[in-house]
Amino acid sequence: MPNQATRWVAVGRLQGAFGVHGEAKVLPLPLPIARLLPDPDPHWELKADWLLSQPTWWMGRTTPPDLTARIIASRMHDRAFLVRIAGYENREQLQTMAGMLVWWPDNRLPDPGKDRHFWVHLIGMQVLASQDDHPENGFKEIGVVEELLATGSNDVLVVCARDGTERLLPFIRDTILRVDAQEQQMHVRLMPGL
Repeated sequence: MPNQATRWVAVGRLQGAFGVHGEAKVLPLPLPIARLLPDPDPHWELKADWLLSQPTWWMGRTTPPDLTARIIASRMHDRAFLVRIAGYENREQLQTMAGMLVWWPDNRLPDPGKDRHFWVHLIGMQVLASQDDHPENGFKEIGVVEELLATGSNDVLVVCARDGTERLLPFIRDTILRVDAQEQQMHVRLMPGL
């Protein structure tokens, strides 16, 4: 089991029993990924079925999850997963799990790929802006990523300053200079008007 400091991400929702063969139906939940645009591989996407290859899942109605489940069989069914869980062989047992979430430790999520970042990893990140549009002159803190917004063309960071003011920054190469997940910092270049 991951340690107490683990951040958990909901990756699926149990719908309950499916059929009469001891399977539970699980709907995968999207893992939003911010992509730096322009994207060299615009058709790339994280496949939801990465979870099917995992032998252990964590489940519960809240975090930290209270059930560590061993998956003994799994398969795709339309846009859902059908799984067999050790110790839960009949419909009645599986129905008690309906509504539970499948949680995943954020540090064990699959690699989203170059220039792609899970939203959950960006939220809370310190944002530092280059001074006078010249990175060599250093950076100053402008706030923390509060949330992300999906727009038609690119994702937008909502950066909240210490005084409560908000700034919207497009998640594009002209704005984002560097994302350092280890240091929980993002270096940006402010475009005119931002």
